[in-house]
Amino acid sequence: MNLQSMKRRAVPLHVEVASVLRHQILSGELDPGVQLPALNELTRQLGVARMTVVQAMNTLENEGLIERFSGRGTFVKKVKMATRETLKMRADLSELHSMVSQLQVSVLHQDNDDLSSELGADVNEVKTDGHYRCMDRIHNKDGKPFCAVTIRLANDLFEKAPERFKSEIVVTVLRDLGIKTASAHQRINISYADFEQANALCIDVNSAVFKVYREFFDDSGALIYSANLIYPGDLLQFEIDFAIDP
Repeated sequence: MNLQSMKRRAVPLHVEVASVLRHQILSGELDPGVQLPALNELTRQLGVARMTVVQAMNTLENEGLIERFSGRGTFVKKVKMATRETLKMRADLSELHSMVSQLQVSVLHQDNDDLSSELGADVNEVKTDGHYRCMDRIHNKDGKPFCAVTIRLANDLFEKAPERFKSEIVVTVLRDLGIKTASAHQRINISYADFEQANALCIDVNSAVFKVYREFFDDSGALIYSANLIYPGDLLQFEIDFAIDP
C-alpha cells in the first residue's frame, strides 16, 4: 500500500496517519494495551517516510492516546470511550434482499477456517456450530464499489451450492436455497475509512463510512452467517417512519 498514491484530503501525510490511528483508538478498534507495529513496519505498510510515522506517533503521544517504551515498543493507552446512544429500528428481511439484488460481486479472498476470535470482536456473543467459510469481497453497483464485506458462512451451507456462494450475493443464495433464518440482527455505526478500506472502496482516507455488523441464526440459535460491511457514507441513507401515539 502507498498512502501517497491513494485518494486523500489536502492535509500533511502525518496528519492523515495520526487521524486514522486516533479513530481506531477512540472507537475501541484498537484495544488498550495493544502494541502498534514498529516504525519500520508502519513505514513499509503505508509507503511513507519514517519521519511521517514519527510525527504521527508524536501527535498521538501528546494527546495521551499511546505510550512508548524504549526497547519494548508503542502501546495503546486506556482512554475513555464516547457513549453511543442506540436507536432501535425494525426492518423486514425482504428489504435487504431488494437492496442487494442490484449488486455485483468481486471476490478478493476466500478460505476454510474455524470461527475465529476476530468474529466476536464486532458481533454479539453467539452460539457456533462447526466450521465457517471466510470470504472477503467488494460488492459493486453501477460499476463502482458499493461496500466492502468480510463474510463468515457455515461450511455445511456453503457446500450446498459452492459455485453460487463463490460468485453471488450470499444472502440471496441462502434465500434461493430455502435456508431458514430463524432470527437476524444488524448493528450500524458511523465511522471513518482507514487505509485499507479507503483503498478498497476508492474513497478518501478518513472519509465517513457506515460500519454494518450482520448476523443470521438458525432454529437452535447457532450462527449460520455473519458479515462485517463497510459502506461509503454518501451511498447509504435510512428512512424511519415513527409510530405516533393517539
